[in-house]
Amino acid sequence: MGRARALSRVMGAAVLVAAGAALAGCSDLASDERPTGEAPAPDAEFEVSVEPTASQVTVHYTLTNRTDRPLRVIDKPAVAAGAGVRYRNDVAYATGDGEGGVMLSQALFGMPDVDVEFESIPRVGITDLAAGETLEADVVVPRPIAWNHPWGDLGEDEIELPEDPESIRFCLGVVSPPFPEAMLAEAEDDGVTTVTHASADQHLFCSDPATL
Repeated sequence: MGRARALSRVMGAAVLVAAGAALAGCSDLASDERPTGEAPAPDAEFEVSVEPTASQVTVHYTLTNRTDRPLRVIDKPAVAAGAGVRYRNDVAYATGDGEGGVMLSQALFGMPDVDVEFESIPRVGITDLAAGETLEADVVVPRPIAWNHPWGDLGEDEIELPEDPESIRFCLGVVSPPFPEAMLAEAEDDGVTTVTHASADQHLFCSDPATL
């Protein structure tokens, strides 16, 4: 399998790309299958590398808050653990990107417009990143990559990722204050702070596509 490494650096609304390609925008990916980000970019520096190998995809990122207020970073998807879940920053949601590739993300997903009654709104772990501070994380996704969505299969029997995708990218959701009342943060038993999906608009910081 092919191997390519995409390295991107984003500062606020400006884009600096170390690999030489233009940063892939994410705000036009309006679909139940993917996270969307319509909020303007906060003053933050986002650096990310995406490195696929034959056995896994490794993402490393840092986010530095250059504002004078905290940013709410959506960085801990839920993972099944026994009879419950744990929220971890080393995993990612995995969906199609709308362009024939795969999108890995740590982000809020909207309420699906499907004919299904969900028992509850899924939650996701967050980090409130203080002004001037930097958040760093490593995400490892085994290959073959499996569909991973906070709302499950969206009422379908099964949803698969694009067949033979040529590229993969990573997106991180960030919410700027003031945070809406719907985005009520709660502490879980393991100490992680969580919010519900579909609770706020976000900005998506995204990497360049990396070749699979």
